Amino acid sequence: MKSAQAHTIRLARLQPGFTLAELAIVLLIVGILLSGMTTMFSAQTEQRMWNDTQSRLEAARDAILGYAIANGRLPCPANSASAGAEVRQASGAYVNDCGALGHDPAANPHHYYGGVVAGVTYGLLPAVTIGYQPVDAQGFALDAWGNRIGYALSSTSSDAFPKTTNYTDASMLKTNGVSFLPGDLIVCASATGISPGSKPPGCHTAPSLTNQNIVVAILHSPGKNGVGQVTRGPDEAANRNPTGANDAVFISHTPTPSTAANGEFDDQLLWIPVGTLYSKLIAAGVLP
Repeated sequence: MKSAQAHTIRLARLQPGFTLAELAIVLLIVGILLSGMTTMFSAQTEQRMWNDTQSRLEAARDAILGYAIANGRLPCPANSASAGAEVRQASGAYVNDCGALGHDPAANPHHYYGGVVAGVTYGLLPAVTIGYQPVDAQGFALDAWGNRIGYALSSTSSDAFPKTTNYTDASMLKTNGVSFLPGDLIVCASATGISPGSKPPGCHTAPSLTNQNIVVAILHSPGKNGVGQVTRGPDEAANRNPTGANDAVFISHTPTPSTAANGEFDDQLLWIPVGTLYSKLIAAGVLP
């Protein structure tokens, strides 16, 4: 009988563990990867919010143009006390002008351009009036960041029409048509060198994106930093009109960081040219 052979069981040799230096290197690599992924995700999120806000501004523009087609006039801006509805005079010396009864637009430009006066924020999109969504609990249109969308409207004309004839007067759009041109709103590429209080306002030494005879309305989002209490650079401050001054000048350019000459800028603007307004009205048969 063949004798049984003893088999030797050999245990695998245990490997030594990671050293502290090796663990530190691994953790550093993981940290770098996580940081890169977080940065990439944050950038993608911000780009998505930017695109969403742009889409909302475009939807607001379409709603305003649709309102003009249906009513023969542009809606007046809302203010923070109007629950998302336009504020427009229906009678009196300044019938069809924007603002509370008796407010001459020449003396109260904030009803058209926006600003904060006596704790009331002016120049907001009249979302309830034009049927725009989404809105907040008070009825105001929101951008993707949760800021209320601004809306500035031309209040003066380069033509010799009566004061009661303007873009908020239905009789003007139905009878005078293309002979009526805006004479105030202007978009510049920088706040450096602008003259917001002149008549008419102008970019002066700042690069100009439009002139005073082009823009009938401007839609505005203060961007991501609009939700926080940050120090505004000159370019963003020009779009805020914080004192309600006669400021028909708005600034638009690509985003810049806080280290830029005029500070951080992430505002988004979309304006309605007078030609676009009239072409829509003519195509709809509102104008001949």
